[in-house]
This record gives sequence, structure tokens and C-alpha cells, in this order.
Amino acid sequence: MTTNPAPHAVTFDLWLTLMFEESTGRHELRVNDGVNALADSGIAVDPQALGDAIRTVGRTTSAEHDRGFDRPFEERMAQILDAAHPTARAAITDTQFEAFSRAIDEPFLVHSPTIYPEAQSVLRAVRDKGVRTALISNVGSTSPDVYRRFLDREGIGSELEYLTFSNQIASAKPAAEMFTHTLEQLGVAPENALHVGDNLHADIGGAKDVGMSAVWIKGHDQREPRVRPDYTISGLSELPDVVDRWLEGS
Repeated sequence: MTTNPAPHAVTFDLWLTLMFEESTGRHELRVNDGVNALADSGIAVDPQALGDAIRTVGRTTSAEHDRGFDRPFEERMAQILDAAHPTARAAITDTQFEAFSRAIDEPFLVHSPTIYPEAQSVLRAVRDKGVRTALISNVGSTSPDVYRRFLDREGIGSELEYLTFSNQIASAKPAAEMFTHTLEQLGVAPENALHVGDNLHADIGGAKDVGMSAVWIKGHDQREPRVRPDYTISGLSELPDVVDRWLEGS
């Protein structure tokens, strides 16, 4: 009697793995739209104060990510509003707060990152090998919904079976939950999964800690790795060959 082989998966980081930042103007649009949304609610906020709040919360988010922690998107928006205007949250309705949150969130769709040209074809090539695919991404002041809309618009959302965002599950790479949650959704054991990313701490260290194999895209992280990657590549286009080698050895 034949048995079906265990399912395998390749999971992907997002920033500097599938896309990079080239756009400018997002911060300024967030400030402008956020000020206008609050003005519509009867709250006057200084643009400089809102801009400083967005940047301060961004630094806080990055520091928490390094410790494996994140907060839901709504909490991040409340942090920004409280830092910009400490009494505003108590003075506006939930609907008005949601309008403010959209004003900070949706400029991502106007001034967007750039998907690497080879990303869609590489994702498709991996899926054509019978391997499941997913995204595991630490994110900042952009909601999971807007990220999904962006990835669908750019043509790669359909190539990823499951998307895990740090501000969706209140955890962040390198914490184990980001990886184990994703693999549970895919029905794949860690020893049958390969993670691809650029960050030696969040991606390589986090994946290896839960028993996954890992591919490091070199060039962006110059630190000495705490844990060595199983494979090292210079760009995403090299990944399909690595996946073949990994599957042959697993």
C-alpha cells in the first residue's frame, strides 16, 4: 500500500525578500490625511505633532519586533493618536477613530513598495513543485487588510496560500508563534518547511529555532548570524534551484 508523502511548504518574508521600498511620499500623505480626518471630527492637531507621533510609534514597533512582540493594528493607531493629541481619543466616536485609522493606513496603497520583478514567477515555480506557500511578515502601521489588497493588486497574493502578519496575531519574528501559527494553518510540520528571508535575526534565527530549514538572501544584513542558514542566495531568482535541492534531501 502506498502512502501520500508529507506536505512540504516554503514560507516567505516580505520586506527585502518579495518587495523593496522605492516610493516616497507615504509619510507626508499619512500626516495630511490624518490631520484632515481629525479636523472632520472637530479635533485640531498640529501636523508636526502627528508626523512625530507616527515616527515615534514606528521606532517603538521596530524595537518590539526585535523582542518578538507586536500589537494589533487598532492599538498601533491608538498609540499614534495618543502621542499626537492625548485627549483626542476620548473626544471622538469609534466611527471617527476608524476614519483616522484609514487615513494612516491607506496611503500605503498610494505610495507603495515595489515588488521584485521575479517574485511572481518564483512563487509560481515553487508552487508548481507541489509545495505549499505562505507569507510570514513583521509589519508596521499598515493593516493586514491593506497588505492583502496590495498583494492582490500586484499579482502575488494568489500565489500565497496563507498570510501571517505580526499585527494580526500580536507576535513578531523571531518569535516561534509567527512560524508555528503559519505551519499549523498549512498543515505542515516544521521539519518539512523552508523559510526564505533577508534578516538573520528575525528570519533565519526564528525559523531555525522552531525546526525549519532556512534560506538567507544575503546583502541586506551584515551581522554575524546567531544561527547559520541552510542555504544562502544572492537573489530570489536562485530560489527554485534551492527548493529542488532541499526537496531531494528531505
